[in-house]
Formats: sequence, structure tokens, C-alpha cells
Amino acid sequence: MTGARFWDMVCTALYLALYAALYAREIPVPAKRRSVTMSDVAAHAGVSIKTVSNVINNWPYVTEETRQKVVAAIEAVGYRPNHTARSLVTGKTKAVGVLVPDVSNPFFGTAIRACEEALVEDGYSLFLCNTNEDAERERYYLEQLLSRGVDGLILWGARLSCDELEGIVGADTALITVELGEEPRRSNHTCINVDNKGGACMATEHLLREGHRRIGHLAGPLDRITSRQRKQGYEQALVTAGLEPLPEMTVAGHPSVQGGFRAAERLMRTQKPDAIFCYNDLMALGALLAARYLGLRIPHDLALVGFDDIDVSSIVEPPLTTVRIPQAKLGRLTGKVVLERLRGSEGSERVILCPVELRVRGSSGNSFGEEQKKATLDALISSFSDGGERPA
Repeated sequence: MTGARFWDMVCTALYLALYAALYAREIPVPAKRRSVTMSDVAAHAGVSIKTVSNVINNWPYVTEETRQKVVAAIEAVGYRPNHTARSLVTGKTKAVGVLVPDVSNPFFGTAIRACEEALVEDGYSLFLCNTNEDAERERYYLEQLLSRGVDGLILWGARLSCDELEGIVGADTALITVELGEEPRRSNHTCINVDNKGGACMATEHLLREGHRRIGHLAGPLDRITSRQRKQGYEQALVTAGLEPLPEMTVAGHPSVQGGFRAAERLMRTQKPDAIFCYNDLMALGALLAARYLGLRIPHDLALVGFDDIDVSSIVEPPLTTVRIPQAKLGRLTGKVVLERLRGSEGSERVILCPVELRVRGSSGNSFGEEQKKATLDALISSFSDGGERPA
């Protein structure tokens, strides 16, 4: 026998021995834990399975004593309702899909949290999707959520048209759109709009009252109705004041800090504005950075006004003048309206307008002193203990 052949045999023997040690010996398999069922709950509570089902589904005609007995039994045996099985029986998943254009925008964080609280109080779950300002992704998520049987849909800043949205969603799923800018056609569709044009007009009129005449505008993506409406309000205020809106004084950009920085730098270098009205607060914060980068003082050399009133707008230096949208209130409203639709309420309004208000702070005028700064900070801090909604 050759040396090579001998070592082949040795290696094979060692391999077989190792295999036997690891795999061939009998390994005890843990017994599969039996799922806890409603029968277990009923037996523990001393009631019928039907009574357990009535309690789980919040049937009103159950005595409080029986309800507490069943709830205690559910906790004791560790029962978890099978939502998939329940949806097959009831035709409802108790889930609502929510689509937002930019999940990193603090505006949506505040609004969606309030929406979720309203839904959870009624036993619903929320599935959140980020469309990234992309119509194709919006279409994809709609199809995915509908295929999973969500009972309702809430879309913020939809890129798809009303006709396409209603065509995809159909007539059986509750549909709530925020900032769609079109009249709903179907009875299952409610549109909630913000007074964008009025808010932009207020912001521009404020800058005009402060004595500014070369007022620029940082617009959001102009294929979005929200951006077009805010641009219209800005231009309307200028025309009313006897000023011609100049195309070169408007620069569109991505509605983010980076987008605002780039658009503002371009506008400041080429047009030398003495004030800028920005599509949202994130763009205004980008404009604030651009002004500092170019050596301009806010508000002495350049006044700024944003839109939204996200939390950070009141704590930057100088604090940002902005058009306030009550984000938590708006978020709760979307949750409330979709629940009304899911209950079959016919009294719900088809179109709802959310009002806005101007919050004047230090970025737009020299009259914003230390007392006003302290009051702004106090209002923000007080919101930390009342659920996040700042006082109106």
C-alpha cells in the first residue's frame, strides 16, 4: 500500500468518526409547543368559546364581570389572537397603510405619530411606507398594501393623479389623501388640504410689511400641487403690493436642508434678494446655512420665512419665522377620518381644509427680542409634557 493511499484511508476514517460524533448519535428534539387556542381560554375562564370570541371582538353585550374574567384568562394562558384567521371571517385586517413622501422630514414624524395614536385607540395597526417623492414607488406600495388587505389608506403628498389613485384603490377601501389638490370623485375618498396659498400669501405680506421688495422664493418640486399653491400665494401677494413676480427670483429645489442650501446659494449669488420665502422649514434651514456660508447676517442682510413650523425651527438662531401647520392635530384628523370611513359614516366631509397661521420670530425682523425668544422656547418646552403639540 502506498503512502498516499494510506493517508487517504486515515482521512476517510477520521471524517466518518467525526460525522458519527456530530450527527449520527441520537439528538433529542424538543417537543413542539402546542398553540394556545380560544378553547383553552374558555376552559380557564369557565365560559363558552363564543363568549371568548365576543370579548376579543369587543362585542358590546357582554357583562363587565365576564369581560374581566376572559381578559384575565387570556393573560394567564398566554393567548394571542390569530389576526389572519380573524380577517378571513370578518373580512377586515384592522390595518391601515400610510404613505409619506419623505419619512426623514420631522413634519411627518409628528403627524404620523398622532395618526397612529388615533388608530391604536380603535384597535387598528399602521403600516408606514416611504415613497421618496417617487410616483412609481408610490404605485408599488399601493399595490403591496392592497394585496395585504389593508382596510384603509392614507396618502400624504401623493404624486399620482386623483383618477389613477381611485382606479388603483377601487371603491371598497377607505382612502384619505392629504394635499392632493383635486376633488375626490368616489364616496370612499376624503381629501384633506392645507391652506397653502393663503399661508404663502401671509408670509410674503409679512416680508413686504417689513420693508422688503426684492423677495425671492425657494420653491419645492413644481410637479407637486403643494409647491404650486405656495408659489401662487407668494406671487399673489407681490401683485397685490404692485410688484411684478420675476421668474428669476424663484428657484425650485428638493424640499430638504441640502436642497434649500443649493437653491438659496444660487439665488443669493445671482439675484441678491433682501428676503426669501421658502417652501418649507427644511429648505429655510438650508437657506440659513447658505447665508452664513456667504457671510450674510440674518435678518439684517437677509430675512427668511419658512413653512410648517417643525420643532427645530424655534430653536435655531435666529428662530425661524414660519407658517404653522398644526402637525399633530392634522395627523389625528387623518386617523379620525379614516376610522369614520371604516365605520361607514356617511356624514364625513369629502373635502376638509386645514387652516394655518403665521409665527413671527427673529429670522424676518429685528423686533424679535429676548422676551419673544424666551416665550418661544417656553412654548416648545411646555409641549414636551402635553403630547408634543405646541400651544396654538
